[in-house]
Amino acid sequence: MSVITKDIQEFINRQLHSTAADLMLQASKYPQWDMKLIAQQLIGKQIAKKKLPSWFNNHLTLYPVRLSLEQCSSENTANYKSNLVGNGKGIDLTGGFGVDTFAFSKKAKHVIYCEMNAPLAKLAKENFNTFKVSNIEVFIGDGLACLKKQIKLDWIFIDPARRKQGDRVYRLKDCEPNVIDLKKILFQKATTILIKTAPLLDIQQTLKELDCVKEVHVLSVNNDCKEVLYLLENGYTKNAKIIATNLKTSSHSVFNFNYLDEQNSAVNYSLPLTYLYEPNSSIMKAGAFKSIAVKFRLLKLHNNSHLYTSNHLVKDFPGRTFKIKAVISADRKILEKHSFGTGNLACRNFPQKIAALKRKLKLKDGGMNYIFATTLVDEKPKLILCEK
Repeated sequence: MSVITKDIQEFINRQLHSTAADLMLQASKYPQWDMKLIAQQLIGKQIAKKKLPSWFNNHLTLYPVRLSLEQCSSENTANYKSNLVGNGKGIDLTGGFGVDTFAFSKKAKHVIYCEMNAPLAKLAKENFNTFKVSNIEVFIGDGLACLKKQIKLDWIFIDPARRKQGDRVYRLKDCEPNVIDLKKILFQKATTILIKTAPLLDIQQTLKELDCVKEVHVLSVNNDCKEVLYLLENGYTKNAKIIATNLKTSSHSVFNFNYLDEQNSAVNYSLPLTYLYEPNSSIMKAGAFKSIAVKFRLLKLHNNSHLYTSNHLVKDFPGRTFKIKAVISADRKILEKHSFGTGNLACRNFPQKIAALKRKLKLKDGGMNYIFATTLVDEKPKLILCEK
């Protein structure tokens, strides 16, 4: 049954705020339709609305099961990756739903899409045709087998998966395929390799396991860290450049540093002054804790708190900036005197967990007040009351 007919698409669009279970309850009204398949398309459109707007706006797009959509790149992170590998001929060894491949095809001369899951690959191929893409070659099967048949490529993209779904993975060698073992054959086929990993992987450990890493891109979307990208160049021996990027709706912020400079940087400390700064999630994940202070001439509140302060306002700080109203002890009565009965609480290097502290303070979530529970340079735990 085709789910791209006008009647079915209109039906799905009317149900965009419904659940899959709601659709299944209507199955008896439409005995000629495969309601389970239609429910799958509904879920896909609901996820794609924000994650893949171009795909959502194309009524001919076919969607796979939820897991494949949840695991695929968002449209904006895929477009970001396409700027890293550039033109020429490349291969996506772990094609999935095809979002990254489609983004690569906009700039590359030719892209080979590889996927072992035959139904998913066939669906991706139909979508490529829907988008009228002519420079994508679809290979159904083991991407490494396809790679070995290639004479020479300009670049290779690979997104190794966790070996067991649900397991937390912190090292690249625990992913499948094992890129570390494959590095030699990858470089025999291309001079540039782009590896995508989940944010959980330890960046500095990964750099030790890999070599030839030219750049590491820590990529967030609206301050939510989504992925870490390792750009490898055959023969590269210098320190890797770390690029912490936060993609926002209307703009994006970028902060560059390297770990040698981070290690050798000296920072100064202070009690809270006029302004408080919290770096964005990409900078936090990348570990630019000293580099960010040096770059923007900020003072750190504590070695382990990763919050910063100044008397001067830094207007282009890559993160959140607050005006400090008061610094108090974690006492409910003192908090109420400052009219902070409602607020947005965050704990950074504080002896109590956030849930326990909320109960102690009888704090209600929300509003325009912000409270940072943290330990200061004098080792005293305090609440910093702020407003944006």
